[in-house]
Amino acid sequence: MPSAQTMTSQCVDKIQNLILTGELLPGDRIKGEYLRNVLGVGLSPIREALSRLATTPLVEFTDNAGFKVGEITVDSLTDSYTGYAKIEALLLSDAILNGDDAWEARIIAALYRLTKIEKDLQKVRYGDWSILNRDFHDALVAGCRIRSLQNIRKDFILLRDWYFNLAYPNLDEELFITNHTEHQEIADLAIMRKDPDKVAQILYEHTLSILPEVLTRIQKRGLIANKS
Repeated sequence: MPSAQTMTSQCVDKIQNLILTGELLPGDRIKGEYLRNVLGVGLSPIREALSRLATTPLVEFTDNAGFKVGEITVDSLTDSYTGYAKIEALLLSDAILNGDDAWEARIIAALYRLTKIEKDLQKVRYGDWSILNRDFHDALVAGCRIRSLQNIRKDFILLRDWYFNLAYPNLDEELFITNHTEHQEIADLAIMRKDPDKVAQILYEHTLSILPEVLTRIQKRGLIANKS
């Protein structure tokens, strides 16, 4: 039988997944009885799990309403996505300065796999492309040796995935226009190591380019709260 701590951690993962996949939507009240039926556990680990998640943007707690899924505003989404883009750029700058031959080889291999599915301005199915795209971006920043920044990046990626799933509820089937030229340019400049600031700025703009569409799609679903 799992320990109380293990059970709570499992509840955290499962509740988080319900939110990330859109089973629970922004602003929804999170009812203990509902989670008990879905997760098949008692209320104690559920409450502990919700308390942990309330330290993240995914869950909010108020004295009057109890726990609810975190609300998303225009400001909060823009702030989170801008922070994500900046941390990507910062990690890449450090990786260019400190990455080794293995880091370069990882970028080349990831770009090669991505090239097989990605062509300039051609639509591809997100489900086929996303894993390869994530591998490429992970490879770019893997040379950064500052662990605290890598951990911050993980938190931002969690939020990015949440926003994407809300913007594209049929995500795996969505067709995306990709731009292989940008990926090739970023990889080439990173490996050349001549201008960390320039390639970091390109990656920053590349990461932010999807924000307007994500925001518009979430707004059309009525999932943006009307507050600052």
